[in-house]
Amino acid sequence: MIRNNNLLAKIIFTFILSLFHIACLIEEVEQPASIEIGSTFTSVLTIAAISPETNNPHHGVIAVLQPDGWEFTSGTFESTDPETPSGNIIMDPDSGRKWICTEAEYLADSSCTDLDTLISINEGMKWTFLMSDVGDFYSGDAYHEVTLNFNTSNGVSGTFPIGYIITVNTWEMLPFLNTGNDADDELNTINGTDSSMNHIIEVTGGSTAEIIKNSIPTTFSLMQNYPNPFNADTKIDYYLPMISDILLSVHSLNGKLIEYNFFKNHPSGLHTFNFNAGDLSTGVYIFTISMRNKKEHIKMLYLK
Repeated sequence: MIRNNNLLAKIIFTFILSLFHIACLIEEVEQPASIEIGSTFTSVLTIAAISPETNNPHHGVIAVLQPDGWEFTSGTFESTDPETPSGNIIMDPDSGRKWICTEAEYLADSSCTDLDTLISINEGMKWTFLMSDVGDFYSGDAYHEVTLNFNTSNGVSGTFPIGYIITVNTWEMLPFLNTGNDADDELNTINGTDSSMNHIIEVTGGSTAEIIKNSIPTTFSLMQNYPNPFNADTKIDYYLPMISDILLSVHSLNGKLIEYNFFKNHPSGLHTFNFNAGDLSTGVYIFTISMRNKKEHIKMLYLK
């Protein structure tokens, strides 16, 4: 069921994003913080379709980064646009090739870019490629709510970073992938493909996963803030593989510096930063962490 309690805030959010020409965006991901093996893992994605689709009713596609052993069982989608039908989410028979490959590569059935070459994943994780069962026409400012269900019976226990990529099923959409690794690219490029990574879930029961020991990353990592969207307060987890000087900062979409924190000789390990929006206006804010010559950032949605 479409949730309309935040519709006004979503409309405001859509207007803000449209100023930056972002074609589609994963606005929100809802998933449990923990589950037991054997239970159904359900995630709900709210996708903002900023640009209208009036000529070609492309199918929507979703790539989900999930633990090995999990099996996709069912999915549905609904839209706030009354002209857009609801429908089901099914397995992509092309396993993402149509939107990852060029037209020539796809028609020749030749190899093309592997997602793993662009987004590094932990051992024991895999991509599942899904799509809508129908293509849609819709106006701008439409929202699609997608519900996905996975059977976890054949999984293992541990902590896993779930990830999502969304786009439309047409040729060569991967070059437009917004990974959130560069703030300038994210804000100034017309993006037709969006990603939302590192949604952490704790799986209990059964055998223990060896792939992510104790669920702690082993490389410099920045996780998505939680909750997101947030009101007043949110938390951001990050991991440092070594002692280092780091810089944590928050900027508005127009580049205004909101908060700046420098930590010298910051200990290695998993840390949590608490951010309070205070008197800020409703909108999207960019949280950035810099360590030596590395930088990562995430988008945070503040609903006042």
